[in-house]
Amino acid sequence: MPRRIRYNAATSLDGFIAPPDESTDWIVEDAGGVDFVKLYEEFDTFIMGRKTYETMFAMGDQNLLRDRSKHSIVVISRHLDPADHPDVTVMRDGYIQHLKELKGTDGRDIWVMGGGWLATACLDAGLLDTVEVAIMPVALCEGFKLFTRGGGSRAFKLALRGSEQLPQSGIIMTRYDVVYEEANRHD
Repeated sequence: MPRRIRYNAATSLDGFIAPPDESTDWIVEDAGGVDFVKLYEEFDTFIMGRKTYETMFAMGDQNLLRDRSKHSIVVISRHLDPADHPDVTVMRDGYIQHLKELKGTDGRDIWVMGGGWLATACLDAGLLDTVEVAIMPVALCEGFKLFTRGGGSRAFKLALRGSEQLPQSGIIMTRYDVVYEEANRHD
């Protein structure tokens, strides 16, 4: 089975992945709902922007990526100096081509962890295979969107693969395949 690039994120009911202050205290926890250790094992490569990287690594021992190899974590940033972050691969340019190459290699799936601009860039390049969203029972009303409009961004279709409600918290877990129309697909 070919590797898939999967965008997996928590979002508010109104479509934001973070409020303006970039805090994470709005994310509802569900003790029995998601086995994160099992989820992380579905992936061997994690792609993220600087803000997601800084949030993840501020978690210390609770960060499930802390023991991963440098080559399995790719941080896209115009601001980070690769020399200051030797435990991850920092890229400023060429990340879309890098993702195309990774997708063509053997391995487990690739997780686009955030942000919305990175997921949109992958979508515009025709690389994003699935969108998996944990919808929190929270309305943020402003902040950073699940997807952002870029220069080439366009509307796209999703086909529902599944959903489930976590009854303890009210979180709705959704899984969609991205439907690319052949005439609009970027190669």
